[in-house]
Amino acid sequence: ATKKQRDPEHLTPGMFGYSNLRTSQNQPFFHGIMNGMSKFGVPLEGFHTETGPGVMEAAIQFGRALESADRAVLFKTGVKEIGHAHGVMPSFMAKIQSDLPGCSGHVHQNLADPTTGTNLFYSKDDPHHMSPLFKSYLAGQLALLPEFLPFFAPTINSYKRLVDGYWAPTTPTWGVDNRTVGIRVLPDSAKACRLEFRVTGSDMNPYIAVAASVAAGLHGVKHNMELKQKPIVGSAYVAQQSGVVERLPRTLSEATERLANSKVAREALGDDFVDHFVETRRWEIKQFNSEVTDWETRRYFEII
Repeated sequence: ATKKQRDPEHLTPGMFGYSNLRTSQNQPFFHGIMNGMSKFGVPLEGFHTETGPGVMEAAIQFGRALESADRAVLFKTGVKEIGHAHGVMPSFMAKIQSDLPGCSGHVHQNLADPTTGTNLFYSKDDPHHMSPLFKSYLAGQLALLPEFLPFFAPTINSYKRLVDGYWAPTTPTWGVDNRTVGIRVLPDSAKACRLEFRVTGSDMNPYIAVAASVAAGLHGVKHNMELKQKPIVGSAYVAQQSGVVERLPRTLSEATERLANSKVAREALGDDFVDHFVETRRWEIKQFNSEVTDWETRRYFEII
């Protein structure tokens, strides 16, 4: 805090994903998170380093939609409190450096029978083990992703993460176990068949992101939408550059105006909420546009 968020010293150096060594070097802090989250009622299935200095990944145990959003909010708040006690400032910015990968907030989803618990996304007869309901749900999410984007990428900084080549999606696409697409399908088994919604960043509001992504999926189910888009095999970045698929909005400003005109968002979430949310994003954009950034001073101060 005393450095005013400039030149942070990363807790772990280098690009050490899944490193046992790096976590062992900061045991008091990491043990504090594991023990504290357990007491908070936020079960963690895994907690480890990811690609990028200081980057950590937490796998929060799945649950019902609202319970999962509760756990995500408690995790973010709890980690900040525990970090303060250890002299660490955790950040959930989507991108803190332009030359490093960003920080995601992937959301895994499926639908289950409320009585039997049977996974309704799974079908043993389909080549990808995807039921017709799963396909319609996925089709709804893909169709609405461009106009729902501010619900998943709500800040100016969010769009610095959504760039080609850094494992973050830039297109409304899907694929089987493909980490370059917007929605990754994981048809592993009858129990675990699910999708991974990869657009969301660590800066998302979990309640809004979960509500909007589920609403988009259920829109597809309600209208029995057909999954016409073929799965991306290989790089979705190359597919977009080749003109095969469209690019998601590149800025919060562009995305916000698409949301403002979304009839489906208003039908699913209500005019009052959409109008309020859109105005908060417009205010965020207005505040950013009036700021003088470090980039401007570096580029113009001496030379212009």
